[in-house]
Amino acid sequence: MTNATQSMFFKSKGVDAHWDTWMFFHEGVFYLFYLITEYSPGEGFGLATSPDGVTWTDHGWAVKASEKMVTYLGTGAVWKSPDFDSSGRFICNYSEWRVEDDGRQTQNILFAWSDDLMNWTKFGDDHIFKVDTRYYEQHGRWDCIFPLPRPQGGYYGFWTATPKEAIGFGFGRSDDGVHWEALSSPELIWEGADPPHSMEAGAVAEFNGKYYAIVGQGSRTMKTMIADSPAGPYSIAPVNYALLENSGEHKHTYFARFLRTPDDILVNHHAVTRFQLDTGRDICYWAPLKRAFVDEAGTLWFGYWQGNEALKKNPVPTRFAPANGRVQMAEAIVDTANGIVIEGSVTLPAADLPESNWPGLYVEYETGRGSFIQVGTRGVTHFGLMTENEGSSHLEDVMARERPFASTARFRTLLKESVLEFYLDDLLIQSYSLPAEATGRIGLLNTSGLIHEVQVWNAV
Repeated sequence: MTNATQSMFFKSKGVDAHWDTWMFFHEGVFYLFYLITEYSPGEGFGLATSPDGVTWTDHGWAVKASEKMVTYLGTGAVWKSPDFDSSGRFICNYSEWRVEDDGRQTQNILFAWSDDLMNWTKFGDDHIFKVDTRYYEQHGRWDCIFPLPRPQGGYYGFWTATPKEAIGFGFGRSDDGVHWEALSSPELIWEGADPPHSMEAGAVAEFNGKYYAIVGQGSRTMKTMIADSPAGPYSIAPVNYALLENSGEHKHTYFARFLRTPDDILVNHHAVTRFQLDTGRDICYWAPLKRAFVDEAGTLWFGYWQGNEALKKNPVPTRFAPANGRVQMAEAIVDTANGIVIEGSVTLPAADLPESNWPGLYVEYETGRGSFIQVGTRGVTHFGLMTENEGSSHLEDVMARERPFASTARFRTLLKESVLEFYLDDLLIQSYSLPAEATGRIGLLNTSGLIHEVQVWNAV
């Protein structure tokens, strides 16, 4: 165990890189599992725990790939055994690519069990869930079951798969949580959007009698599809189709999963930095938890989770010097190495205000250069790079959430090292990464006087 404690964005210090995450909540403790990816898309997974969902203790490796794994070990999920009241057993799944009798590599889903969510014992190979070739391609994807409780007991499951002659995801059911029956892939209706070239199954949750699937498309975006039944058919969400999106060249974020707690359905995903290991593996963080909610119109959104208020440990003086060009720098250096929270109010600019005068934030990542966040008309938000004094800028990402905002909206920014996320009126706008770690100097873009009541907290 590493026993290293950290808050806000989490990155294990015991391994060099990790990718997908999945979570479980039990008896007041959050369990965070992270796919370890130092040399490949997966060699095993690790575990961190938290009493509040914001401060994490890393325990390092939980499960390692077997000697039979030839390509990578894939993502999983955790659930209670249906007989938990008598057995006290938790179950997780993961996958391994192995060489089969025909000499070709095939991805298989495997299982492990635990009675404390910390120590895991693998089931034997007689419990492998193999590709069902009635519905799915033998040598396609077969990975990452996400469970949904069935009213009659047991679970439905949704996983990454390669349906025959279609783009889609795997679907099936289990009475005991370990032995699974594959069913045909749900029909997907693409009216209003082009089908993707590939798909990964993130998670499914039920809200108000409808089923919301969040699916990955091309490892760059998580999108919403909606059905009246777990078995589908699923149609694209007419509003907020792209829950996590990367409109620019860089992939800032990916792979969201649902987390059930007694009070809310939450969401976890990872934030992708601009840095890689020599092996080519991306360096990522687990991003702070979000609240998943559906509005009266039936649209799924990711929002600010009130549990993140625990990050506001120590207030920082927020005096800002007179503007030198476009940027009004804070007089205090903040602790971006351990994480900060920035909050305030922003009056949305009129349609005729030039973009160069839109209100926003500046985060320095090297002397005289920083990343900007600018809020425009109707809450359209721009992200990019700029110089502090000359004011030259390069637009990288544009996010336009299809939700009406008040004329004056509250904003929140969570920032640590080289990753941040930005909210308007508690709605997630974007997870974004800087070209380098923040220096601790932050500023306002406030030439039009549209930003008010700024507050800053260190997270430690």
